[in-house]
Amino acid sequence: MSEAQPSRKVGGHAYGRRHQTMSNTAEEGELCIYTGHSLGRFSSHSMRYDSHQACVRCVAAAREGRLSFDIDRLLKRERKRALKFWSQVDIGDPDECWMWNGTINSRTKQPQFSWRRHGISSSTQHHPQRVAMWFSWGDLGFTGVKTTCGEKYCCNPFHLIPQRVGVFVDQDSYIESFELACQLHTLKQQVAEYMIEEALKEQARMDESEEIDARADLLLNPNTGFAERFDAVMTDMLAGRHISQTDPLDPGLLRKPSDNEETNEEF
Repeated sequence: MSEAQPSRKVGGHAYGRRHQTMSNTAEEGELCIYTGHSLGRFSSHSMRYDSHQACVRCVAAAREGRLSFDIDRLLKRERKRALKFWSQVDIGDPDECWMWNGTINSRTKQPQFSWRRHGISSSTQHHPQRVAMWFSWGDLGFTGVKTTCGEKYCCNPFHLIPQRVGVFVDQDSYIESFELACQLHTLKQQVAEYMIEEALKEQARMDESEEIDARADLLLNPNTGFAERFDAVMTDMLAGRHISQTDPLDPGLLRKPSDNEETNEEF
């Protein structure tokens, strides 16, 4: 069997190459989202197949049929994102479809999840099934993925099969695996705790927003007396939240999501 040649295609969408055969050559690329997959202890790069930007170690694990729901195997910076993703999935039993409850593109009616993956894809919106593959089968780049159930909103990794990787799939052993059952139970608990924390943070932001609006109404009201204005300004300055004490780079007053998590309806 001859060696597959690296893909050097310039331009076009990266996902257009997902139907091509994965090459046998690898190059230094973006750091894998899983711990221990870097080139060295202090390296910020991983070896990836140049045709699909799939992590070499993740591909080897997927070919052996290693499926995991362990959040702790991810890099610390990616664990919160994984919890955010799974919180938008209706996680059920292994043999059921886990339906996507997150964003649906209003134009294409396709499900999408916001994630800017530098060095992997220029797109900021990804199909939830591919993200579910990344968080279970491994960081397989823009490898194609298909479901055994045929449901485009299903994000159950037991129903997902990465394409053109040579993944070994044994559904019966996965469903009967005690280790996967424990990991799935732990994931459900972690997602529940994450949702409670996010609800408390959202409530705190709402309370802060009401306070900001009330203070703005007070200061912008022409009928407000000088004493009340002076008292409000001094109180804000002593509390460190006056407009003159804010950091221009802090988006807190703008009340917008950070980390490129805004939903783009065009992609």
